[in-house]
Amino acid sequence: MRIMIMGASGAGATTLGDCFVKNNDCFLHLDSDEYFWEKTDPPFQEAKNYEERNSLFESDFYSQENVVVTGSIFRWKTDYKDLFDLVVLLYIPQEIRFQRLAEREISRYGNKILFDEKLNAKYKEFLAWAAEYDLEENTTSRSFKQQKQWMEEVKFATLFLEGDLTVKERLTVLQTYIR
Repeated sequence: MRIMIMGASGAGATTLGDCFVKNNDCFLHLDSDEYFWEKTDPPFQEAKNYEERNSLFESDFYSQENVVVTGSIFRWKTDYKDLFDLVVLLYIPQEIRFQRLAEREISRYGNKILFDEKLNAKYKEFLAWAAEYDLEENTTSRSFKQQKQWMEEVKFATLFLEGDLTVKERLTVLQTYIR
């Protein structure tokens, strides 16, 4: 079975994917950030070339029958619409996402993110990008509207989980749905 879990940054797709794989050890977890970004210090500074990214992703994706992909790959290639048996879209209110994102970024970079001019500028840029997800008119980056539309176009099962559910609650819904 091949599953994709997606949503806005901070919605919990990677966390749910990790939890799902820990409870279903025959699955391989692939997170889109691992393929999209070059390894840099600090991380998430330089995007990979799309051909390299897609080649690495496809190699890992096809290496195992049971795969959970987390993050947003729905715009990487048009034929990725046909890869999955199930797509899960997570949606939580923006204010909750932003609280999670702030906590995650401070955990990742420490208070340095607030005081280091360069890191703070990147942090603010990231938050501005993350806020675009909920904008109806956003057509240039990942958005709720685009992900919802993509789900309506695919030919396989979809699951929409809305609200600030716990990871355990989401996992229970997902596993029940799969059964």
